[in-house]
Amino acid sequence: MDLKEQYMSMPYDLSGSRSKNRFRVELLWGIDKILELMESDKAFTMVFDYVCDIEVHMEDELEFYQIKTHSKSQSAYTTASLTKKEKKNSQGSILGKLFVLNANEGGNNLIAIVSNSPYKMTGNDIYNGIHCFNDFPEAEKQKIVEAIKSELKVEDVDLSTAYYICTSMDLENPQEAITGKLVLSFKKLRGCEVERPATLYSLIYDQISEKACYELAIGSYEEILKKKGITREEMDYLLDCHSQSAKTGIDQTSNYIDSLADLVAKKKYKKALAKLVKSMPVDKVLQNKEKEVASYLVNLESRGDFLGNVEDMIDTLTTTFHDTFPIGYDNAEKTVFYIIIINKFTEGVYDEDDI
Repeated sequence: MDLKEQYMSMPYDLSGSRSKNRFRVELLWGIDKILELMESDKAFTMVFDYVCDIEVHMEDELEFYQIKTHSKSQSAYTTASLTKKEKKNSQGSILGKLFVLNANEGGNNLIAIVSNSPYKMTGNDIYNGIHCFNDFPEAEKQKIVEAIKSELKVEDVDLSTAYYICTSMDLENPQEAITGKLVLSFKKLRGCEVERPATLYSLIYDQISEKACYELAIGSYEEILKKKGITREEMDYLLDCHSQSAKTGIDQTSNYIDSLADLVAKKKYKKALAKLVKSMPVDKVLQNKEKEVASYLVNLESRGDFLGNVEDMIDTLTTTFHDTFPIGYDNAEKTVFYIIIINKFTEGVYDEDDI
């Protein structure tokens, strides 16, 4: 059974209902994990909330992370609390819902509990940081193995790929920590400061939230990755758009809109620009349309055709492309979209060989 077949045979929607705060924590820890993966050279797709809270899909590996938050007033997790089956929850214990992901033939995926609570062993030993279940004391390991065997009705339980991660992140208020890590990771990955860090954070969070909230039926592995996942390539695109050295055309477009005398048009265009700043890095329709428009401008220039001023170029693009957009993009968005591309074109962003 290959990884795709193994994954598609797993029970999905294991996380069940959750509060808005827990959902937010899952997304923010997922962003933290994405930034960690971005600093490696691995190709990946991170899937949110399908068979587990956070999933990392790589060519020959699957990783599953179940997020558990604890308030300061709650007791630390123990083997007893993690293997206790909730009477009202037919999906079983916390560890049962995790180990079931490796219950199929050939299942040896990395599975982990992520919590802000330490693991308290018999005898009051406290485990912080990252610990493999296979490194726990023998008596504790035996309790876990027997509990999982009984719950899942399996003969063998492999603890070597199971981990307990006591994260140092403040899972009750994680946004500040994530924003700080985003700024630091960006500088490490791109070698420069991030442009508009708050906008980048919002863009990444909104994109991941949209993926996590997709709840329609999905019939294939490839569709799951597309509808529920974010890839390394998509993250690279988002980061590139917010590099201080990136030529995005956004600032020039904003300045152009500010110079307009028509107050009604100015208001519409400002609203459209704010929307496009978020959507262009992730909207495949706009990305493909940008290539079409940029190619058109490059061809005009190569033929020596006079492009005129910005207004003339907008009129030309409007005539050529306005009716080629699918439903869902209003005229203000289309016009501002052209202005962004015109500014990128004048900055020399588009190379004929790259379009």
